[in-house]
Amino acid sequence: MADKSKKNLLSIAGLVVIGLVGVVLILAGSLKLVNVGAEDMIEGLGKARLLQHKTAISSLAIVCGALLLVPFTRKIGILMSTAYWGGAIVAHMTYDDSIVMPASFLALLWIGVFLYHVATRGETRNQTAESAESH
Repeated sequence: MADKSKKNLLSIAGLVVIGLVGVVLILAGSLKLVNVGAEDMIEGLGKARLLQHKTAISSLAIVCGALLLVPFTRKIGILMSTAYWGGAIVAHMTYDDSIVMPASFLALLWIGVFLYHVATRGETRNQTAESAESH
């Protein structure tokens, strides 16, 4: 019984973390689209010479975030969001800016995926090896 409640807690924690990243993507994309409170992000796009693609990049962020929040589309959202954050890391690198922020959100996304996967799909490799040895 305790094992089931632990798995439920891990599953919920994973979904919360994935949802947080989704909300950040939607918020950041929306702020860039309407030019409100996103001066630093827009300045970064200019430094990376991507300002002409602001609408496409902002729209992609919103789509990725929305896909993460909908259970049916979460898997494709994880893949697309991974690519989005990877692109953000490269954009930051083009003008020698810190990659800590996009790398942190990418790491958070995959921590959430790991927590959810372990809770809903079963064991990790170490647990599998231990259970095989005990039989």
